[in-house]
Amino acid sequence: MKYANLKQIQSFLGKFKKITAIRRAGDMAIFIEFDGELGLFFDLSKSDSAIYANPDFLNVKEYKAPFDVALKKRFWGAKILNLSVPEGNRILKLECEFQGSYKSLASSLFLEFTGRFTNAIITDEKGVIVEALRHIDNNFRVIKPGRELLELPPAVIKERQTPPITDFERYFSEEFKRVNNAKLENLRAVKSAAIERKMQNLSEILAGLENESDLNAQSEILSKNAGLILSNLHALRDYEREVTLNDFERGEVRLVLDDSPKIAANAMFAKAKRLKQKAAGLTIERQNLTEKLEFLSNLQTLVNEAKSAEELEVLAPKKARAVKQKEQNQNVEDFYVEGYKISIGRNEKGNVWLLKNSKKDDVWMHLKDLPSAHVIIKTAKSAPSEEILRFAAKICVNFSVKGGGTYEVDFTKRNNVKITSGANVNYINFKTILVTKHD
Repeated sequence: MKYANLKQIQSFLGKFKKITAIRRAGDMAIFIEFDGELGLFFDLSKSDSAIYANPDFLNVKEYKAPFDVALKKRFWGAKILNLSVPEGNRILKLECEFQGSYKSLASSLFLEFTGRFTNAIITDEKGVIVEALRHIDNNFRVIKPGRELLELPPAVIKERQTPPITDFERYFSEEFKRVNNAKLENLRAVKSAAIERKMQNLSEILAGLENESDLNAQSEILSKNAGLILSNLHALRDYEREVTLNDFERGEVRLVLDDSPKIAANAMFAKAKRLKQKAAGLTIERQNLTEKLEFLSNLQTLVNEAKSAEELEVLAPKKARAVKQKEQNQNVEDFYVEGYKISIGRNEKGNVWLLKNSKKDDVWMHLKDLPSAHVIIKTAKSAPSEEILRFAAKICVNFSVKGGGTYEVDFTKRNNVKITSGANVNYINFKTILVTKHD
């Protein structure tokens, strides 16, 4: 973050009177909305701190640390008393006052774009630290709750001269592109490689499966041989181990037996049954593996088309969420955005399960007049934003159709959806979202 740019941004933000929303938007990023008009992200990453705008932001994680509680309590809806940049420091200081029902609460938020000590610090009216993003304990400056904040002395800042910002909207947009592109491509490569490894592993398992047709053919031959032995059992002696029998379909059949004819025939029937069951199991396993591969292929497409690091984290999170055993279903995939769970059926079983296990106020989605995966947004009775609906519709399209084009996605409350049979439904009182899918 350049000092000259920070000074200009401070001057630009001076016209705003109120913080209408504030929250953490990443491990080291804070979102602030000014006067309900302008939303900016203050990225406090050590390596590349910046201030930018991202209207398409997806809030992947809800932060509930003590810092986040203090941030919301002291600044959400607070009046801005003063905005300043201390001389010789890359720091934006917001002095605010929150007017409560019984008393006002004065606070300051220091957004420090200072390299390896980059931080966000909340102080009370006396300059005592309430909370901070990073707690620091060194001989020069201690950043811990309850300690008085030692403000940094002015420093000589040497930086390459930059042209003045003439169009702030464009500047904030370009800053997002600059910061996001570097993060996005690196993260995309990591996520894409992980998906590719899973696909390679599944493909190898699929290729190694025995052929069901061969197993069924072996089963049929064993059954015929066993039946042939039993039909000629009256003419065979218990000690015979090599027999030649006439079959109406196959002609003369020579058989080598491991035991007496009767026992050998029963063993053949048992083995034939096992082979048939194994073939049936392989058919199911092959179908499951094929469905998983298709799902990962669709997920790979979404990862390749993701426009932000946040979207990538939704599609392929670092760590799988811990899910209660009773909620787990291998036929359903879950995505988490802004506290909402978006679930999509991987197959018909998954679609049926979603329909049966969703609540009346949940949002249901499906492609208009086309075969499609069912999507459920768990709402907990709170209406999802337009961004959430569009993201869910995008998921619905990408996991339902292969070809590119513009598709209509209908959505309504689950209460308006009536199951006719299986995953077939009728629905009313719906709205439609248009989603464009690229080839």
